[in-house]
Formats: sequence, C-alpha cells, structure tokens
Amino acid sequence: MSIATTAGTPGVNRFTRHQLLRTAHLFASDPDLHRYVDLDARERTWTRLDATEHLEIWLIAWPVGSGTGWHDHLESEGAFLTVRGELAEQTWASGTVHDRFLWEGEGRSFGARHVHNVGNLGDRPALSVHVYSPALRGMTRYTLVDDVLRPLGVERAGEQW
Repeated sequence: MSIATTAGTPGVNRFTRHQLLRTAHLFASDPDLHRYVDLDARERTWTRLDATEHLEIWLIAWPVGSGTGWHDHLESEGAFLTVRGELAEQTWASGTVHDRFLWEGEGRSFGARHVHNVGNLGDRPALSVHVYSPALRGMTRYTLVDDVLRPLGVERAGEQW
C-alpha cells in the first residue's frame, strides 16, 4: 500500500474533536480496511492512511495483549475508533487512572496533551483508526511509578515509534 499524502482542503487548517471522530468513522467504514495491516502479526502494526500538515490518519492492528504504554500526542488533538475487536483505554486525570473500554464501532476524541495508555485486552486481534490534528509531531512517553505519572522523554515523528 502506498501512503497517501494529499493537499487537504484549502483554508481548513484545524479540526474540532467532533470532526476528528467523524473522520475516524468515515475511514473505518471501508470494508477492506483490514487488508492494509497484518492482523496476524505478533506486535502492533500500523500504516498511515492519509496525511496533510493539518490532519493525519492512521490504521493500527492490535494483537491480543499489545499496548501503547503511557503517552500523549504533544500538541495534537485526536480521535480513535475501534473497527474490530475491543480496546481498553486508561487515562490519567487529577492524579487518578480511569479505565474505559471501546467495543467495535465505539470511539472517542481527546484534546491536546491528553495522556493515555491503550491496549487490546480482548481475546482476538483488534483494528482501529486514529486521526490527529495537526499532524503528529511526536509523543511524550511516560511511566507510572508510585501513583505518579513521570515523563520518560519525547519521541519525534519519523523516529522509531
């Protein structure tokens, strides 16, 4: 598959969280989406479906037991939608971990600097669409130690994710 890089929509340089989630739903409606990633891989695999400076769309395959670890998306807002399987999301707010499950067809949006940990706790591979605005510049990685979320460092876009 070739990565699409489009010119975008002239004059549109920012998307609301609602628009990001609607975009995730639009891309998730492709019945052949699963063909762009290896659902039998032992580790998470991903491919960028489309990108402009202001909007980036990713498809991620999640083997059973795989996860992201704690991270944010720097200044990008985002949304993600579970296309197949189920995903668990832990978020960090007010010094507390909050758990949420996203079943097939369910998604959520989030603001810039949102810190979360996403994983597949289900019994079969999962598939999800992720949308960011502006396009991802990187992620801050965190570790949770003694009920404190501590930054480990920033991974810039183009480096090993």
